[in-house]
Amino acid sequence: MLLATRSVRRTRRGGVTAALVAAVLAACAPASGGPQEREPADSPAAVAYVAEADRITDAARTGLVYAPTNDYTPPDQLQVMTTWPGPTESPAVPAGRTIAFVSCGATVCNETAEAGAQIAERAGFRASLVNINGTADIQNLNQAMASAIALRPDAIVGVCLTATQIADKLEQARAAGILTVSTCDPTPAGGSGRFDAAADYANGLSAELLGWGIVSTTRGDANVVAIKDEAFPAVVRKIGNLVRVLEDCPSCTVTTVTWQITDAANSAKAANILTGIINANPDMNALVLPYSVGIQSAVQAVASSGRDIKIYADDLDAVNLQLLRDGAVEMVSSVDPRLAMYQCIDQVIRGLGGDAYVEPARLPYLAHLYTREDLPATGVGAFARYFDYDAVYRDLWKRP
Repeated sequence: MLLATRSVRRTRRGGVTAALVAAVLAACAPASGGPQEREPADSPAAVAYVAEADRITDAARTGLVYAPTNDYTPPDQLQVMTTWPGPTESPAVPAGRTIAFVSCGATVCNETAEAGAQIAERAGFRASLVNINGTADIQNLNQAMASAIALRPDAIVGVCLTATQIADKLEQARAAGILTVSTCDPTPAGGSGRFDAAADYANGLSAELLGWGIVSTTRGDANVVAIKDEAFPAVVRKIGNLVRVLEDCPSCTVTTVTWQITDAANSAKAANILTGIINANPDMNALVLPYSVGIQSAVQAVASSGRDIKIYADDLDAVNLQLLRDGAVEMVSSVDPRLAMYQCIDQVIRGLGGDAYVEPARLPYLAHLYTREDLPATGVGAFARYFDYDAVYRDLWKRP
């Protein structure tokens, strides 16, 4: 089933832009606080908002943007990373320990888990991979966790596994003395039915940056349909962050449509859904996908429509990277999966040593916007061009 909602510029939230934007928007806000009519792209408020979008987009395309949270971050709190904002001390790597990396099965999850295993082995752990190229349905993810527990590792790192969907397996792991760490799951860590710790994938930030990128590239004339998947809280969060940026744009329109990853993975079903979306939104000029699953169907549906609709997506995995290189996708926002795995393994080291975990704001959250120009060979390790985080963690872990 598809569910759709539309927003034509909502009342501006306090403190979200520079002083000029705030002043103009305050003057335009209705007394009722209800929905507002879409303004022309050349209105003072829209021009000011596009200028803010240009500033953020330029920063995100030329470097790494830092945020103190993975939830929506007001633009005046988005910062360009100039020095390492993460931890500066960590315990040494314990000897003879093992980590199982459990993938959600999607391409980005596989790439992330594989990067984690490589880092872990170089750090002195023994590592295993579970559910690579598997499926992301709840039944299979529970089976994957059961398989990981059966390996009897010292720790399990779950890549885009939602705690509420595997709660009993997390309790089984805890009973077996296995430490569990998550990434790409907004569920708070600690407590019954939860992961012991987390190093959250910064895709809430990356998708927020994508929203600013859409405002910038469309010059404030964005009519967007954004797809979300409510089975995954991380997807709900990141599309929510993107939508908030677009809702606050005076001259933009955004509609959200909900599907399931099983729809996206079925090319025929995805094609029918996407064709229906395009036909139902005759004025749309931008389509946002939360991941690469189903994106080839999106490219085909847009091409078949003959309309000028730009495609945007989150996650610079191998699929999105190639489509971006081919010009089939306009822009991709992303974290660096390799950095995310360093952060997870650092939490494992701390947990196994009985030390305090790194607080979320100190992980840190970093993201980048990619266009066809100056693409890396792979999204895994792409942030190394901006800073040598391998060296940071070698020093933290006291490795040569």
